Amino acid sequence: MADPRITRFSAGALATGLLLVTLLSAAASQQEQTEISVPSGQPLSLYEKRVVAPENKILYLGFLAEALGGEYGVTFDRASIDMDTVCEKVGIPLAGKLISEGTRIDEIVVRLMERPIDYGAVDETAAQFLNAYDISGGTCEWF
Repeated sequence: MADPRITRFSAGALATGLLLVTLLSAAASQQEQTEISVPSGQPLSLYEKRVVAPENKILYLGFLAEALGGEYGVTFDRASIDMDTVCEKVGIPLAGKLISEGTRIDEIVVRLMERPIDYGAVDETAAQFLNAYDISGGTCEWF
């Protein structure tokens, strides 16, 4: 006959393991999330993310925010709060993942744009907003 203490321990260890896998999966999906809910209610979707060379200290996140140029007309004040949310919900977890893999990240740049604009490109006719954040304290602080 099996020792009941071993059975209880095994079941407890299995439950703990399943919980850990669930939490890690949720964290991984949050890090790779492409759409995010923000305070203004405007739809945002990830267009581009990159670690900026040469020193690899900046994590750039470019999000499509079509409401910037439409009738909805999100102002900079409202978009700025949205960018803070993007930095905290998407940028910090992604930067943490990159840092744990050995990439140095000191700041996050969040760009909201009404239509796709590649990193480094200029489109003076497109509505767009940009904020840069220092993350050395583990949170997003404006520069």
